Amino acid sequence: MPTSKTQVDISEAFGRIRQKFEQSLPERAETMLTLALNLTKGNELGQLKAEAHKLAGACGTFGYAELGKMARQIEQRVIDIGSLSAELRELKMPELNQQLYQFKQSVAHALNFSAPVTEAQINKSNEQRPIWLMLSNQQLSDELVSQLKAFGHAVVQLTDFESCLKRLQTETPALLFSEIQQADGSDLFKQNFLLNSLQQQQCRLMVFSEQDEFKLRIKAAQQHADDFFVSPLDVPNMISRIAELLEHSSGSKGRVYIVDDDAMLAEHYALVLNRIGIETVINKHPQKIVEELINFQPDLILMDMYMPHYTGAELAGVIRQYPPLRRLPIVFLSSEQNKNVQNRAMEHGADDFITKPINDSQLAQAVKVRLARSIQIKTLVEKDNLTGLIKHSAIKDLAELEFERTQRSAKPLSIVMLDIDHFKKVNDTYGHATGDVVITALATLLKKRIRKTDRAGRYGGEEFMLVLPDCDAAQARELARQILASFAVLHFNTAIEQFSCTFSAGVASTCDKKYNNAEQLIIGADDALYKAKHAGRNQVC
Repeated sequence: MPTSKTQVDISEAFGRIRQKFEQSLPERAETMLTLALNLTKGNELGQLKAEAHKLAGACGTFGYAELGKMARQIEQRVIDIGSLSAELRELKMPELNQQLYQFKQSVAHALNFSAPVTEAQINKSNEQRPIWLMLSNQQLSDELVSQLKAFGHAVVQLTDFESCLKRLQTETPALLFSEIQQADGSDLFKQNFLLNSLQQQQCRLMVFSEQDEFKLRIKAAQQHADDFFVSPLDVPNMISRIAELLEHSSGSKGRVYIVDDDAMLAEHYALVLNRIGIETVINKHPQKIVEELINFQPDLILMDMYMPHYTGAELAGVIRQYPPLRRLPIVFLSSEQNKNVQNRAMEHGADDFITKPINDSQLAQAVKVRLARSIQIKTLVEKDNLTGLIKHSAIKDLAELEFERTQRSAKPLSIVMLDIDHFKKVNDTYGHATGDVVITALATLLKKRIRKTDRAGRYGGEEFMLVLPDCDAAQARELARQILASFAVLHFNTAIEQFSCTFSAGVASTCDKKYNNAEQLIIGADDALYKAKHAGRNQVC
C-alpha cells in the first residue's frame, strides 16, 4: 500500500491533472465549434463525434456532470446528422452549432464557479510493523520470538493486557497473537476496551487456547479473530498464517493496464487506483500493447471502446491471439450506453463493461471487485495448493519471460535451485504430514525473504526455484546463504522429538555468458545444486 508521503504526492497529482483538464476545456470546446462551422467532408464529423464522446466521459469524472451530459447530447446529434443525406444534414447543422456554442458558454461559466478540489483522506502508513506476543508460557514465547525473527519479523513480547492497552495508545502492531486465558486468570474476551482498540486500529488478531471449545471459537469469531490455535501450538503453521495475513494486508492489491486515448483521463484513473494500492501502467502506443502486457503481467485490462486509430474490440481481438494473454480479463470502460452495442463489444473478447462517467469511489470499487476475482482464478490456476508458491510450469514461464527481458535491458538475471536435505528421511521418520510442514515453512521463508520483483516457485516435491531479476551471481549466492541460515535455526516439533532441517542450493546467472536461454540457465542452477549435494549438503554452490 502507498505510504503517507505517497498519498500526499498522489493528492497533489490529482490537483495537477484536474487543473490541466480545466485549462484544456475552453480550447476543446472551441475546437468542436470550429470543426462544425468548417464542416466540408465526413472526416470532420468523425473528429467531432470522437471529441464529444471523450468529453462525455471525462467531464463527469472530473466533477463536471452537466458538461458531460451536454457533450453526450452533442455526440448523439452528430451521430443522427451523420446518417442523413447531404441536404438534410445542412438543414440540421444550425441546431448542432447552437448546441456547441452553448457548450462553450457553459464551460466558461462552470470554470468560473467550480468548487475547489477536496483532498482524499490520507490512509495510515502500512509500513512494516512488529508482531506482538502475549503468552504466559515464557518458554513458548521465547521460542516464537526466535522463529519469527528467523523469518525477518520484528517482535514485541508483552506480559499482560494492561501493558498491551497502554502500548496501543502510541503504537499499532501489525498483529497481536494472544493467549485467551492468561496465568493470572484474566480473559482476553473480557477486555472490551482492548479489543475495540484493536479493531479501530485495524490490527490483526490471532488467539491461542489450551482447550479447543466451540464456545471459545464462537467468541473468537465475534471478535473477528483471523485464526484460532490450540495447544500444543503448531509453530510452522502459525508462522505461515501470519505471513499470509501480512502479505494480504500490505502487498499490492493487483495490477491494472489502462488503455484510453484521453491521456488526462487515463492518468486520473491511474491515480485513483494507485491510491488504493493498485499498480498501473498506461498504454501510450497501441502497437506496443502486447509487448507491454507481457512485460507488466497485469491482472486486468481497463480499456476504452472508441479510440481514433483502433477500437477497443480490435485491440481485444489482437490480445486474444496470444495464448499467454487469453485468460487476462478485459473490462471496457466507455461512455457507450447502448446495451446492444455493449453486448456486441463483449463478443469481441471483453469480459465486462463499465459505463462512463464514473466517480472515483465507484471506479475503485468496481476495479477492486473484478481484480479480486481475477487474482482468485489466477491463483487457482498458477499456485501450488500446499505452499502458495507458483507451480512448476508457471515458474518456468516466468524464468523465460525474465530471460527475454534481460536480453533487452542487459541487466543480470539469476536462478537459484533449492532442495531440502535428507527429505525422504523426514517423511519416513516423522510422516508425510510433518514433511508438508517442513515444505510449508521453507516456502513461507522464501516468500518473506525475496524482493517484490523476485519470484519463488515449487519446482518439485521438496525442490524450489527462485527467479531473481536484476541480481548478479554474488548477490544471489548471498541471498541463498541468508535464507539457509534462517531455515537451519527453525525447529519442528513432533511426538518423537524436535528436529531441524537444512537445504542445498545452486546458483546460475546470466553474468556467465554461456547461457543462451532460460532453459540452459535453469539447467546450470540444477547442476550447481547437485554439486552442493555431492559436496556434503547444507551449502550454496
